[in-house]
Amino acid sequence: MHAEPETHRFNTEEQITCSRYRSLLASKDRDYLLSSHGAQVKVSDLEGKVLGIYFSANWYQPCINFTKALVDAYKQLTSEGSSFEIVYVSSDEELETFDQYRSFMPWLSVPFSDLEARKALDKKFDVESIPCLVILQPDDNEEEAATRKDGVELIYRFGIDAFPFTTERLAGLEMEEKQRQESQTLTKLLINHDRDYLLSHTSPNQVPVASLVGKTVGLYFSAQWCLPCVKFTPRLISIYLKIKQNLTSDDDTKSNEDFEIVFVSSDRDQEGFDSYFLTMPWLALPFRDPTIKTLAKILDVRCIPCLVIIGPDGKTLTKNGRNLINLYQQNAYPFTDAKVGLLEKQVDEEAKMLPRSEYHVGHRHELTLVSEGTGGGPYICCDCKEQGWNWAYQCLECGYEVHPKCVRTVAKS
Repeated sequence: MHAEPETHRFNTEEQITCSRYRSLLASKDRDYLLSSHGAQVKVSDLEGKVLGIYFSANWYQPCINFTKALVDAYKQLTSEGSSFEIVYVSSDEELETFDQYRSFMPWLSVPFSDLEARKALDKKFDVESIPCLVILQPDDNEEEAATRKDGVELIYRFGIDAFPFTTERLAGLEMEEKQRQESQTLTKLLINHDRDYLLSHTSPNQVPVASLVGKTVGLYFSAQWCLPCVKFTPRLISIYLKIKQNLTSDDDTKSNEDFEIVFVSSDRDQEGFDSYFLTMPWLALPFRDPTIKTLAKILDVRCIPCLVIIGPDGKTLTKNGRNLINLYQQNAYPFTDAKVGLLEKQVDEEAKMLPRSEYHVGHRHELTLVSEGTGGGPYICCDCKEQGWNWAYQCLECGYEVHPKCVRTVAKS
C-alpha cells in the first residue's frame, strides 16, 4: 500500500464553486478582486461561500440607500461567521468616484479598469436596473437553479434572516410573514413593553394607542432633513385636515369612521424631531423609540417620505399612501382597494375628454397622452416632482412626463 501524498483534495462541491466563480469573476490577465482598501484577493478565496454580486453606482440615490442597508447586513452576517461574500460590479463613471464609493463597502470589487468583465457580468445576469444584487449558491452546478436576482428585495424584506437565501429558507420566512400579517393589529405595531402611548400636542400629551383601534391610521415615515419630506408634509397636513373636516361634517353616513396619522421619525436629533413634529397636527412615536426600526422592517419601508395606511382591522391597506394623496387628495380616503378602483375609473373617464397631445410651458417638445397600456405607468412628474400613475402627458422623444393636471398649455407652433 502506498501512502497518499499530503495534498489538499478539492471535493466536488469546492470544484464546482471554484470553477463557477472563477469563470464569472476572473479574466485572462486577472485572477483577483479588490478589497475596500485596494488589496488583491484571489477569486479562489470565494470557494464554498454564498456569493452576492452587487451591481450599483455612486451617482444613483436608490443605490446609495440600499448600500447602507447592505453594509449593515453584511457586517452582521460576517461577524456571526456566516460564509457570505459580496462582489461589487461598478456602474460608476470615473475611477475617482468608484474608489470613493467602494471605500464604504467592506466587501470585494471587480477592478474598475476591467470594463469587459463588468460588461460581461451585466450581460450574463441581464441587469436591467440598479441596485441589483444577484445571489449565487456554492453547491449547485445548475447555474439558473442556484441563482437569484432579487437580493435587493430580500435584504429589504428580511434583512440577515434571508441568509443563506435558499428556497427552503425563503419559503419559511414568507410563511412567517404571512402569519404575522394575518395576526397584525395596530397595538402590536405601535406598542412595546415600555410604552403604550403616542405623543400629542394637546393635553394630555400622551394618547393611549388603544384609542386608535378601529380607526384608519396613516403611519408617516418622515424626517426634517429630507427635502422631499419637507415638501410633502404641508400637502399631507392640508389633506389630513380636509379628511377630518369631511368626517366631522358628515356624521350621519360616516359615524363609525375616523382617521388619524402617526409620525414615525427618522430625524437625527431630538431638536430636529421636536421642531418638525411641532408643525404637524397629528400624533407621533417618541424620538428614537425602538418600535421605529421594527416598523420599518415589518412594513418594508425603504425610503422616505412614506405613508403606510393601516385599516380599521389593523391590517395594512397600502404602502402607497403618499402616491394616493398626491393623485386623489382627500378623495383617497379610506384608501381601500374598492375606493382606489373607483377613483381610477373616474380618472379613465375624465381622460377620454383630454386632448391627445399638448404643448406644456415646461418643455419644448409636443407631449402625447399615454395610459398604462400605451406606454404609461408609474412615473415622477417632471413638473411637480411627485408620483404619477397610469395617465400622463409624455414626450416620445426624451421621456419627459407630467401629470395631466400639471400641464400648462401654450399655443402650438
